[in-house]
Amino acid sequence: DRNRHGLNLGEGAGVLLLESPALAASRPGREQARLAGYGSGCDAYHLTAPHPEGRGLRAALDEALSAAGIKEEQIAFVNAHGTGTPDNDRVESRTLFARFPGVPFHSTKGFTGHTLGAAGGLEAAFTVACLQRGEIPPSIGFAEPDPELPAAPAAAVTPVSGDFALSESLAFGGNNGVVIFARGGDA
Repeated sequence: DRNRHGLNLGEGAGVLLLESPALAASRPGREQARLAGYGSGCDAYHLTAPHPEGRGLRAALDEALSAAGIKEEQIAFVNAHGTGTPDNDRVESRTLFARFPGVPFHSTKGFTGHTLGAAGGLEAAFTVACLQRGEIPPSIGFAEPDPELPAAPAAAVTPVSGDFALSESLAFGGNNGVVIFARGGDA
C-alpha cells in the first residue's frame, strides 16, 4: 500500500503433515496437497533487508521451480512474504512482476501479523487452504497501489485456477525459502 507503515507482530502456528507416497497411498481420500518443490537462496546482503535485486529470492524461485519440474506460468497464485516494509515490498513486487506477470498474489500477514519463525509454516498452511478453495483473500491493509511498485497484491477475494501455488519466506540475514504445493489428488 502506498501508505504502509511496516508490520505488526503476531502469534500463530501452522503445521503440515508430510507423508511418503507409500503412506499416502495407503490412506486414500486424505491427501490435501503435495509438496511439489522447494528452493532456498541466501544473498547475505543485510541483516534485515533483502538484496535490492532480489538475488536470494530469485535463486530460491529457480530452485523450487526446477525441483517441481514446472514453469512460471503453471503457478496459480503466490502467497508473498509481504511484510509491508519498503525494502521487502520493493524486492517482492519487482520479482513477482518479472517472474510471474499476471499471476495474482497476496500476503496473509495483514490477518495474522508477522509471526516471525512461525510465518513459513503458517503461510504454507494458508497456501494449501487457498489452493483447495480456488481463491485467495485480499491483502488486508492494501487499499492504494504504490506508484513506485510494478505489481500490487489482491485487493479483493480473487478466484484462482490451476494446480500449483507458491509460498515465499524472506528471512533475516538474506535467507529465502520458497515452497510449491500441488493440488492434492483428493481435492
